[in-house]
Amino acid sequence: MRILTVMSGVIISATGAWCLAYYRSAFTSIAFVLAIAMILSAVFLIAAYILSGKKRLPETVLVEGMITLLFGFVVLNNEVPDTALVMFFGAWLAITGSIRFSQSLAVSRIDPYNWAKVLPMAILNTVAGLIMLMHSLVSQANQLTLIGVAMMLNGLSLLVYAMYMVKPEARPQVAQARARVEAKQAAAEERRKERDELRRLTRSEREAKLREIRLAAEAEAENKRRIAQLEKEKQRAARAALLDPTIQLSEEEIALIAGADTAEKSEGKANGPTYAQSETPKAENYPVKEDITDILDREVKKPEPIAITPLSAEELFSNTNKQTTVSGNEKKEAGRFTEEFSWTWPPKTP
Repeated sequence: MRILTVMSGVIISATGAWCLAYYRSAFTSIAFVLAIAMILSAVFLIAAYILSGKKRLPETVLVEGMITLLFGFVVLNNEVPDTALVMFFGAWLAITGSIRFSQSLAVSRIDPYNWAKVLPMAILNTVAGLIMLMHSLVSQANQLTLIGVAMMLNGLSLLVYAMYMVKPEARPQVAQARARVEAKQAAAEERRKERDELRRLTRSEREAKLREIRLAAEAEAENKRRIAQLEKEKQRAARAALLDPTIQLSEEEIALIAGADTAEKSEGKANGPTYAQSETPKAENYPVKEDITDILDREVKKPEPIAITPLSAEELFSNTNKQTTVSGNEKKEAGRFTEEFSWTWPPKTP
């Protein structure tokens, strides 16, 4: 229905622009085109109202289509005198502007944020139509120019109305908010009914009813707690199974897996070539590190014990004298060696 309304507005606007392009022509030469455009626009409006279905459009759409159809038949039969052309199309524009004003109010009931966008064009159409009805104000203007402007204004207002004529579909967020509000209202209504029912009971009956409600609430809370505990245990078991590096399989499961493997191999041989599956990497045999104490016991050699025998005082003094004499002779020999084989010339004499 929105597409039909848009087509109606496009036809009227295009015809008005065509009139402005041929403003120097006679009205009788373009009257047939104007009449056909008005009739098609009216037919599309009537069809949009009929096909609206559950999203019923306001009856003003049907009224506008019928009025435009009547005016189009009058133009098609060439029943409008040349002196009353501007007043004829001015009356049509004023009527459609008034209808658009009522349509904007209808839009305000389904879209309270965008209905004001239709209102300016409706007011403009109405004012322009009233001005065209005043012969003294438009007598000096070109008739086809005024007719073209009137048709363009009507077409543009119809296009603006087509944008907001249907109630917008509720977004998911809006639907969720509405559902939450409805749930809260239903819960409040249920609590109110319970309070009214308790007020009508006697004191003993009221206490018994409250005790029953309290026990039911406690049982429900306990049930929820138990269910939550079971869920946590299941999650913990599943997490432990995932973290466990080994998987314990029963003999039946191993036989079943082996049977499935043999069946897959036989199917692969029958169907075509099979590809070797990637084997799981085996753990490498890394060398065992030796203890540091073993290495030290094997590598470090223990020093041999020195044989020490007790010496007498005479032997001790004789050994020291020998060492001193030997050291003095060695010094003399070293000095003589250095003097005899010195590189300085002439050699030093002793």
